[in-house]
Amino acid sequence: MHREQPMSQQAQLSRRERQIMDSLYSRGEATVLEIQSDLPSPPTPTAIRTMLRILMDKSLIQRHKQGREFVYAPTSPRRPEGTKALKHVVQTFFDGSFKQALAAQLASDDEALSDDELREMVKLIKAAREKGN
Repeated sequence: MHREQPMSQQAQLSRRERQIMDSLYSRGEATVLEIQSDLPSPPTPTAIRTMLRILMDKSLIQRHKQGREFVYAPTSPRRPEGTKALKHVVQTFFDGSFKQALAAQLASDDEALSDDELREMVKLIKAAREKGN
């Protein structure tokens, strides 16, 4: 029987909140205008500030003053959040099977992996096997 995993707070974000978080993770930190430049059909700076306040209330981002502007940054490091997001995608779209997700990626014509990337993946698989994963 399929058991629902509780969704992380990141998975419960609105589309715009997710886009803002993507911008912040991509840049590391950003001002309102930098975030606005990353968004498709961007809302006004005031609307972005409102969403940033909501994300701060959710403890997903923090801010500090730099000159006359606030600079916003995620509160969690990029890698653990990426791992959580990947697990969510694998669970949602591939019935929890990392093998199916990897096979879909490898079969995709969108982006071919280089020989170096494939060799690195083989090394990671061997290391995981030795750890007993």
